Amino acid sequence: MLVNDYVSIKEVSDLLKKIIKVKSVRGNETDVANIIIDVLDKEGIENYDIIESAPGRGNLIIDINGKRGEGFNLMIVGHSDVVPAEGKWSIDPFEGIEKDGYIYGRGAIDDKGQVAAMIYFAVLLHRLDRDFKGRVRLLIAADEEVQHPDHGVRYLIKNNPRVFKNINGAIGELGGKVRFMGENRHLVIFGEKGALSLKVKIFGDKGHASSVYKINNAVEALASFLYKLPNNVFFKSRSVLKMFKNILGWKSKLIFMKPLNRLIIDFIARKELRFARMLHSLTHITIAKTVLKAGHAENVYPEVAETILDIRFFPESNEKDLIELIKRFIPSHSQGETEIVAHTPSTCSPLNTKLFKAIEKTIQDLGSKPLLFFQTGTSDSAWIRSLGIPVYHFMYTENELDTDRIHGIDERIRKDELSNIIKGYYFLLMNLQ
Repeated sequence: MLVNDYVSIKEVSDLLKKIIKVKSVRGNETDVANIIIDVLDKEGIENYDIIESAPGRGNLIIDINGKRGEGFNLMIVGHSDVVPAEGKWSIDPFEGIEKDGYIYGRGAIDDKGQVAAMIYFAVLLHRLDRDFKGRVRLLIAADEEVQHPDHGVRYLIKNNPRVFKNINGAIGELGGKVRFMGENRHLVIFGEKGALSLKVKIFGDKGHASSVYKINNAVEALASFLYKLPNNVFFKSRSVLKMFKNILGWKSKLIFMKPLNRLIIDFIARKELRFARMLHSLTHITIAKTVLKAGHAENVYPEVAETILDIRFFPESNEKDLIELIKRFIPSHSQGETEIVAHTPSTCSPLNTKLFKAIEKTIQDLGSKPLLFFQTGTSDSAWIRSLGIPVYHFMYTENELDTDRIHGIDERIRKDELSNIIKGYYFLLMNLQ
């Protein structure tokens, strides 16, 4: 079955251009949904719903029910919000410009390109008279980039849990072809690190800056805390070990020998710094010092100095132990306290599910090999996995995506890859029959 026989690349790319034009940075997701609904209405697809968490912040749910009865209920999850378009772009980031076989714009890859392909996957199934078993539910969420508890997937889980009822498995965002160890492989992301945003406050003496004798200066105490606090802690996660064992076999054990770990990463860094940083993140709990705040006048000691830390951790870690680790570095002569700003759990899905096996077969059917991956960033998948639903990130492409442009300048996606993404979803659904 050739996708292009039923869905033209022009249809998909035109939709992508239209939704890129919507500046859906922490808002206006309902405008994206309404553009999509125009497509659905013209096709006669009626089973959809917009659920807003606030005016303009619409989550779009679309159901395509197979005519052959009960079967696997598959959810595909994308998002319509984007990050701001900062930096000097060569084109207007919110115009959806086509150039040299690419479509440019904020969200072209993350994640409006996938969203456009998802919609025309639904159109394809409708044009094929829904000839399959089970149900395909598309969830186009608002607010993935922030993952605010009052919007997007987290809002739906809390206020509309029916959206996830009877879902047997889900596909998350992105994936695609990568070149690894001389072979073409396709990413299958089965888990991700968690994120803990932690505010640390350190208190000191308040007074006039003209006096320094035996003053407990909150600024100095915070500086001492940040200097002594390590930015990483070596950690051997079972999930990551499973990933490396799948890729490297017995050699994976070398990466998790602490003395060798640093040597291996330093060696790789001399040739490929980006890969070295990824390997380091996969073998360490990381502690990034990202925000500082203290004082309001140059001649007054502040009563409190504070910082926000971004801590990335693994499924075996727990919140209490992470906070205790941080507290150990607060100077003994100072009073300190911690406050959780945000928390996303670290999650992973098993590798023996029907959906995972179907993804493996789909990749093989399309002439490639799967590459298991545990990602260091967070996504909506963490919250869906917390419901007991297995989630894997899978997307079929024939070329590597320009992932280095995600959240950067001149974000773009190859126009022809939109059809390939649809093709991958269709093969996957057939392998779930």
